[in-house]
Amino acid sequence: MEKTEQERSEYFQSIARFFFKQRGAPFFLSSKDLDLIARWEKRKIPLPVVLEGIRRCFENYARKPGKKTKIQTLAFCEMQVLRDFDQHRERRVGLEGMRVEREGKRERALAEVMRFLEALPPEVGYLKEAYSRAQELLSRSHVDEEELERLESEVEALIWNRSPEDEKRKAKREAAVEFKWRDEEGLSRISRIKRVKSMRDKHEIPYISLFYY
Repeated sequence: MEKTEQERSEYFQSIARFFFKQRGAPFFLSSKDLDLIARWEKRKIPLPVVLEGIRRCFENYARKPGKKTKIQTLAFCEMQVLRDFDQHRERRVGLEGMRVEREGKRERALAEVMRFLEALPPEVGYLKEAYSRAQELLSRSHVDEEELERLESEVEALIWNRSPEDEKRKAKREAAVEFKWRDEEGLSRISRIKRVKSMRDKHEIPYISLFYY
């Protein structure tokens, strides 16, 4: 079954968001990185496999001795993602260990969501419904991780859409100066990422997706 346009967008955005979380600034992907994501999607590499491959790539790189430069491109993670995809297709054992690890992530995510709801800042009160839904999902014995990803995207859309226009313009100006981005679509994407991250940091808005735990 072919993916819908929304599902394709969520696949791209989830990978970009997770990569930026691991790498930090600059908050944009090159055209080669976007092509790489498109190839992963075409090969039907599941989103959890891609995110796990990126995470492992950064962890393995951090453990290497000596002074290291910062990972700049998603292409650096390609081999690890492909290795994880091969393991994913062959894996028939070790499922219990994976279940235990996933349960630990669920508990940590639930604790963060509950903390946020208990001291919900008035400035982001519009997130209460989404995080109440997240609490409900994370309280279940079986967690729908795809639903959590969709909810993560919904939270980011809420933060951006509720941001004052002057703050959006400010983020866009800063992105233009910092990254010298000429493409309007790319600049809009970067400014949105910067604004959302700024709000997350300011109000300690936790992530919902288990891949951040």
